[in-house]
Amino acid sequence: MDSDDRAPAIARAFTHKTLSGWGLEDLLDRSLLIVSELTTNAERHGRTPGNVPEPERERITVTLAAREGVVGIEVEDNSPSPPVLKPSSPDAIGGRGLLLVQAEADYWMARPHEDGSGKRVLAIVKRPTVDIADRATSAIE
Repeated sequence: MDSDDRAPAIARAFTHKTLSGWGLEDLLDRSLLIVSELTTNAERHGRTPGNVPEPERERITVTLAAREGVVGIEVEDNSPSPPVLKPSSPDAIGGRGLLLVQAEADYWMARPHEDGSGKRVLAIVKRPTVDIADRATSAIE
């Protein structure tokens, strides 16, 4: 998709449709937040270096994969610069995107393309291994 203000909404719609179609609604909220934050970061910070030909400029790719209750989210942009996780002050307007990704993802990482043409940010979201409904409870008064 084009790297513009519409990219996060397009990525969220794609994620919602795809995960719902796969029957993974229980991972939808976390996945939507991660996709939204990573796509927003790609749109704002994932700019192409000036020497790249026009047809290859300012693109974002979102790839989703799922297997056995695990969703893989990959967001690719044209900048080889790694994402930077930095503390944000309570008064800051922005700067919390990667903190949210770190809080919601079970794992995340970034990797530059070998040719220096961009990077991929990967996040993993897993179903909990223990279902609260399956736990035995007891009480004493």
